[in-house]
Amino acid sequence: MRVVTNTNWTGPSGGVELNVFQISQELAARGHEIDLLYVEPGTFLPRYHAFCRHVTQVPRVDFGYPRGIRSRLRETARVTPAAVAAARSRPDVIYANRIYSSGWSIPASRLTGAPVVCHLHGHDVQPRARIDRLNRRVSRFVAVSGFVADGWIANGIDPAKIEVVHNGVDPAAYPVATLAQRADARAALGLPDDVLVVLYFGRLDHEKGVEVLLRAWAALDLPAETARLLVVGSPMLDGDTTYTDSLHALATPSVTFLPNRPDVVTPLHAADVAVVPSVWDEPFGRTVIEGMATGIPVLGSRVGGIPEILGPIDRLLFDRGDADQLAAKLAVTLRWRDEEPGLGRACAARVATEFSLAATVDRLEAVFDDVSTARRRA
Repeated sequence: MRVVTNTNWTGPSGGVELNVFQISQELAARGHEIDLLYVEPGTFLPRYHAFCRHVTQVPRVDFGYPRGIRSRLRETARVTPAAVAAARSRPDVIYANRIYSSGWSIPASRLTGAPVVCHLHGHDVQPRARIDRLNRRVSRFVAVSGFVADGWIANGIDPAKIEVVHNGVDPAAYPVATLAQRADARAALGLPDDVLVVLYFGRLDHEKGVEVLLRAWAALDLPAETARLLVVGSPMLDGDTTYTDSLHALATPSVTFLPNRPDVVTPLHAADVAVVPSVWDEPFGRTVIEGMATGIPVLGSRVGGIPEILGPIDRLLFDRGDADQLAAKLAVTLRWRDEEPGLGRACAARVATEFSLAATVDRLEAVFDDVSTARRRA
C-alpha cells in the first residue's frame, strides 16, 4: 500500500513528531511505500530518506484557517505544493497528521480519489461548518485516546468515523534495567547508587506541572543521603527562564536539574519511580508508557488520556495539581522494590500487551485496509 503522510519537523521535538516517525518506519518495515511531506529538516531526516520512497520538503502542511479572503488565499497558496506533491504520489491512502492537515489532504483526495485518514493527536474546538466539511471529506479519524475522541465527538465529528488507536512504543527500545545497568545509569548522571531516585522527564513548561512535583517532594522532606529527585528537561522556548527560575526557587538540596537529552532510557534506568504531574489535559501521555516499559511505576495526574494508560493500576493516579496527594502517593510507592516487587513487572507487562508500537500499527493497517476497501467498492 502506498501511503503519503506529513510532519512539520523531521526531528524529535515532541511526542507527535516521534510518533509520526516511528509509525512511518514501522509501516515501511512491513512493506508499505511511504511518501513524506515535511516543512523543517531535523535529525530524523536522513533516517526518513532511508526508508521512504519519496521525501518532499514543502512550505506548509498546516492550514491555519485565517480570517479574510486575502489571508485565506495566501494560506491556500502555501499548502498547495503539499497537495500537489501528495497527488503526484498516487497514494492508496492519505494519512494526515493533525486536523489542520485538511488544507492539503482533502484537495489531494479529490484529485486522486484516495481516502483520507486523519490522526488526531489532540483536540482543538472547531466551528461547526468546518466539522461538517471534515465529516464529508475524511474517511476515518484516528484518536490517540478515548479522551481525545470524546472531545471531537462532542465537537461534532461523526462517532461512526472515529476510532481510538493508542500510541505505542517498542518495548525492546525501553528494556528493564538490571542492577548493573541501574548503577551505570546513576553514575552517568552523577547520582549515588544507594539512594531512592524519583524522575521527571519532559518539557519544563507550566502545563507540565513540575512545580506540583517539587512541592510534593519538599513536603516529604527526605534527606539527600537517602533520596533524590531528578528533573530532566528544558523549556520549549529557549531563553525564557521565568518558569525554570521559579522551579529552581522551589527546589530543595536533594533536587538535581539536568537539561533535555535525546536519551530517555538512561534517566529511566536510574529511577525507582517516575512522575508525570501535568496540569493540562494530556491527549495521551507518552512519557507514562516509556517509564512503565522500563519496569518502573509512573505516578500520573488524573488528566486527559493518562487514566487510560494506567488502567487497572489506577492507584498510581493523583488529582491534578494536588501536591499533598502526590506526596502521599510517593511515600507509599518509593520502596516498591522491597514492598511490592511485582509492581514493576506489571507496569512493563501492561505496555507490552496494550501499548506496543506493533499493536498501534496493526490497528492503523486495519483502518487503512478498511477505508481502501470501502473506496474501491464505492
